[in-house]
Amino acid sequence: MRWVESATYGTEFVATRTCVERDVDLRNTLRYLGIPVHKQAYLFGDNESVVNSSTTPFAKLHKRHLALSFHRVREAMAAKNIAYYHIRSECNPSDMLSKNWGFSTTWPMLRPLLFWEGDTIHMILSPEENKPSSTRGVTTFTRE
Repeated sequence: MRWVESATYGTEFVATRTCVERDVDLRNTLRYLGIPVHKQAYLFGDNESVVNSSTTPFAKLHKRHLALSFHRVREAMAAKNIAYYHIRSECNPSDMLSKNWGFSTTWPMLRPLLFWEGDTIHMILSPEENKPSSTRGVTTFTRE
């Protein structure tokens, strides 16, 4: 069954429910294969009102047709299968593809994704001499 929404709040909730259902499906598949799954999945959303209303157990819905999506997401959160967090647009690399941003805004996010920082030739030649270090969320390998 496909859901069609016209408002942003409704579409974000439907997308969140779809993500939760895929997580449940993946967990069941892994369990059928004999792989134990004990950790939470992390879900990040860019619509703060959807994140806030789905993380609050006593949130009141104003639209009845969103009840199924709301309760499915709340059930997964109550079972501690997922943790749902808000990510601001300024920190979300996927928003670069859907919004019109300037170069000075997107370059700090885009640069670590496009260019690997560090001396990677030494990692290929002798990996035992390399030590990983992290700067601003980007893991680089430097030779001591």
